[in-house]
Amino acid sequence: MKSKLHKKETKWAVIFILMPLIGFLVFTLLSLIFSGYFSLTNYNPIRIDWKFIGLQNYIKLFKDQYFLQAIFNTFFFMLSIPFSMLFGLLLAVFINMGFKGNKTFRVMYYLPAVSSAVAINIVWRYIFNGESGILNYALGLSTQWLGNGDWPIKFAIIIKAIWSSVGMTMILYLAGLQNVPKSLYEAADIDGASSNQKFRMITVPILSPVTFYVLITSMIGTLQSFVDSQIFAEGNPAARTIVYYIWSKGIDQNRYGIASAASIILAVSIMILTIIQFRRSRKWVFEQ
Repeated sequence: MKSKLHKKETKWAVIFILMPLIGFLVFTLLSLIFSGYFSLTNYNPIRIDWKFIGLQNYIKLFKDQYFLQAIFNTFFFMLSIPFSMLFGLLLAVFINMGFKGNKTFRVMYYLPAVSSAVAINIVWRYIFNGESGILNYALGLSTQWLGNGDWPIKFAIIIKAIWSSVGMTMILYLAGLQNVPKSLYEAADIDGASSNQKFRMITVPILSPVTFYVLITSMIGTLQSFVDSQIFAEGNPAARTIVYYIWSKGIDQNRYGIASAASIILAVSIMILTIIQFRRSRKWVFEQ
């Protein structure tokens, strides 16, 4: 017979399993189902005559130049991902050398990851200010980064995104570096391998699971970006993302039908890209 302690442990195990499961069912699965249904209607909470309209919302979306621009902007901002991964890896290797004061560097570079996104965007608005910004002053430029031009604001967001994410990437790579067997480097030294060869042939392959994790999470995070468009760019059309478009149509204009359709397209896009990355990972992710 099962002891009372075993039954008690089983009961608490079930409770702890149910908590995230219920959260997923209520806040994710049900929300997805409702969004899928509302995407097929012209639902408006302040109207009572909304009705089922089939795929009309999806057809309208792909004829809407603002939605198409939001798609382009969102995927364009993904250019920040390889740069943040590269800089994060190089910083992790540098800090892993164990020089004096490396803990201070860790804290400095990790601060953006734990800072308020709103505060960060406000500070960067001052940095990119075309008239009195420190960036233009330091580089001797007169670029209107936050103006009405399409490209300056895009590159400003990419620069800010790299700065914001490099700290978290560095910490993850640094944790991965702690698990690289020193015997591999010692064997490479015996074979006469250079530092560059050890980095390419040992460090990079062994860190590939970390690289894969960072790639997936960064991709999903960028596809779901909103704060940059809302706070940093203040709704500049050149910086509007898909999530900003969803917020604009749903919360701002009460057009929840078309907003739900856009959210379904975003969810499906994230799912497809994630599946592709998982399948491609079999060719380059090193399994110990």
